[in-house]
Amino acid sequence: MTGADLDDDVSGINIDQDTALKYTAVFACNKVLAEAFANTPAMLYRKKPNGEREIANDLAIYDILHNSPNDEMAPFNFKEACMTSLNLNGNAVCERLVDNGGNLVGLYPYNYNNVEIKRDPDTQKLIYVITMGTNKKTLTRDQVLHVPNMSLNGIVGLSPISYASSAIRLGICYEQFGVNFYQNGANSCGAFKHPGTLSEEAFNRLKKELKKNYTGLKNTGTPMILEDGLEFQQFSINPADAQLLESKSFQIEDICRIYRVPQHLIQMLGHSTFSNIEQQSLEFVMYTMLPWFNRWEDNINMQLLTPAQRKAGYYIEFKVDALLRGDITSRATYYAQGRQWGWLSVNDIRRLENMPAIPNGDIYLQPLNLGEAGKVQQTDQLKASTEEMYNMIVDKGK
Repeated sequence: MTGADLDDDVSGINIDQDTALKYTAVFACNKVLAEAFANTPAMLYRKKPNGEREIANDLAIYDILHNSPNDEMAPFNFKEACMTSLNLNGNAVCERLVDNGGNLVGLYPYNYNNVEIKRDPDTQKLIYVITMGTNKKTLTRDQVLHVPNMSLNGIVGLSPISYASSAIRLGICYEQFGVNFYQNGANSCGAFKHPGTLSEEAFNRLKKELKKNYTGLKNTGTPMILEDGLEFQQFSINPADAQLLESKSFQIEDICRIYRVPQHLIQMLGHSTFSNIEQQSLEFVMYTMLPWFNRWEDNINMQLLTPAQRKAGYYIEFKVDALLRGDITSRATYYAQGRQWGWLSVNDIRRLENMPAIPNGDIYLQPLNLGEAGKVQQTDQLKASTEEMYNMIVDKGK
C-alpha cells in the first residue's frame, strides 16, 4: 500500500459512531471511560446548618440513579450509555420522565444521532427535536437532562470522533492494511522463475492453483508443489519492514491522547513499568475522571434539583474513593493509620468495607502526645498523681 493509496482509502471512510467503535482503540478507550463512570456511585447528600453533611435518600433522584432510571435500564447500563454518547458524540441527552404531578420519576437517554438541538424561533429558548423513525417530538429545556462535552458555545458539546476523524480513519486503514497483508497468502509474496516460457494453459492453471490452495490464512504454511523447473523466490518483506506495527502503535497512542486514557488501561504496556502503573492509574482518576464527575454533578444539581431542594442543602456527588481503593494491604495500612491518629473509628472502617456497624464502634482514639494544649498537661499531672498514689500504696504495704 503506497502513501497515495492510503490517502485514498482514508478519505473514503465516513466516520460516525458505529464506524469509530469498530476501531479497537476507540472501542477500548470508550469502554474504560464508560465503565469507570458507571461503576462509581452517585451519592445524594444534604448539608447541615453546622457545615457537616449527611447521606440522604429521600429525593427521587436518589432512587433514579441508584435503583431504576427507567423501566428498561439498570443504573449501570444507563450511566454507561450516557457516557458512551458523550465519548462519541459529545452530548448526552435524556428525557425527564415525570408523573401526573410533574414530579421527576425517571430518565431515558436518547442516541444523540436522533437529537437536534435548536432554538425556538419565537421564544429563542433551546428545544430538542427527537427523531425516532418517522416519528418526531420536541422537548423543551426543562424536559431534558443535557450534559455537553467540551463546547465552543457552552451549550452543544464537541464530538470527539468528528474532530479526531482523520486519526481514526488512519488507524482503521492501518488495520485494513494488516488484514489484507495476511489475506494475500501464507506470507509468500514473491516471484516465480521458469527457465523457459509457460504456456497459456499452464499459466492459467498455476494462477488457479495458487488462489485455491496457497492463499488465505487457512493455507498458511502449505508447501507449494511446482512443476517443470518452476521456482518460487520469496521477497523479504514483513509487517515490521512495512512499518505496520509502528504505525498502528502510534495511532493507538493518538486515540489514547484524545480521550486522555493511560495506555496500560487498554493493554498497551510498552511504556509502562510496575512502578509507574499505580501512579498512572491515580492520574487517570485525578485528571481524566474527576473532570467528568464534576461535569455530571454540576449538570445534575442544576437541572434535576429544584431551587428549593438546593436551598435545603441537597446535592449530588460521585463517590470517587470507589476508584481509589487499593489492594487489601494498602487499605489495611490506611485504616490502621486512620484509627491510630484518630480520624477513623471502627465503624467508619467497617462501613468502608461494607460491613455492619458494631456496638461502641464509633469511638475515636487520640494519641496522648497529640492532645490539645492544656489537656496534655492535665494528662501528665494525672499520670504523676497516679504514680504517687501507687508508690504510697506500695510503701504502706511495706
